[in-house]
Amino acid sequence: MYHIISNPTAGKKGRKKSLELALEVFKSAGKQCRVYETTCRQDAKEIANRLTLSGVEEIIVVGGDGTLHEVLNGIADPCNCRLGIIPAGTGNDFAEAAGLPLDAKKAVELILKGETKKTDWLEFDGVRCMNIGGMGIDVDILERCRKGKMKGKLKYLISLLRSVVSYKGWEVTFVQDGQEIKQKVLVATACNGVQFGGGLKICPDARIDDKKIDVVVVEYIKGIFNLAKAFTKLMKGTITQYPSTRHFLCDEIKMDAEPCPIQLDGEIYENLRFDVKLCSGLNIYR
Repeated sequence: MYHIISNPTAGKKGRKKSLELALEVFKSAGKQCRVYETTCRQDAKEIANRLTLSGVEEIIVVGGDGTLHEVLNGIADPCNCRLGIIPAGTGNDFAEAAGLPLDAKKAVELILKGETKKTDWLEFDGVRCMNIGGMGIDVDILERCRKGKMKGKLKYLISLLRSVVSYKGWEVTFVQDGQEIKQKVLVATACNGVQFGGGLKICPDARIDDKKIDVVVVEYIKGIFNLAKAFTKLMKGTITQYPSTRHFLCDEIKMDAEPCPIQLDGEIYENLRFDVKLCSGLNIYR
């Protein structure tokens, strides 16, 4: 029995069609499914928690990175779960990092093959993160997205451009190779996946099963020209080659900053410490 958690408000226009197509493919393969549609924020988390506490091991997510984030945080023990993903969000950044098909039929066919691979995730001060967590301009962009009325990937681009013009940077302290570093940052991220914001490749070399955290810290440099140059490299996937970027691997990382929100998988958290450790063992169909 496959237990499907579906977000009816996920960004993809064809989300409902994706769910219907997925159910048809499962049915034609003789598989039984039960669908749980979310009705509000944190609903996916509560459903996943209730199911896994009752012994359910097969969970399928139909939605985007936000829905996946909720489900991951609801699963009682990620190492005892087999997780399938049918991408139906606006960005689907983790699905891209995992090399999953964005087409619903192909995504179900992959699940039906029954092959899972051990996958990493991150924990920020006890909160799980599937893809990328960060502080800085990425949070500024997300906050603008939520306030705006546009839909789809265009809202990310417009919000990004507005943030580039007004963002002033955050003072951050962290330790690299035993050395304490203090600097004003454009963005500071702990990565499991390679991209965020619907395709911005902050760390193209990241791997979701290497049991390492990829830390990317881009120093803030004043001037529209410098910011534009940095974001050009970000959009091209070459930001780690930018002279003002630090990129290193670790098992855990802690960053201290003046009180500021952080984002995990595109979800904004207030008053959460940027205290990150690597976890592994989640079985994902991929």
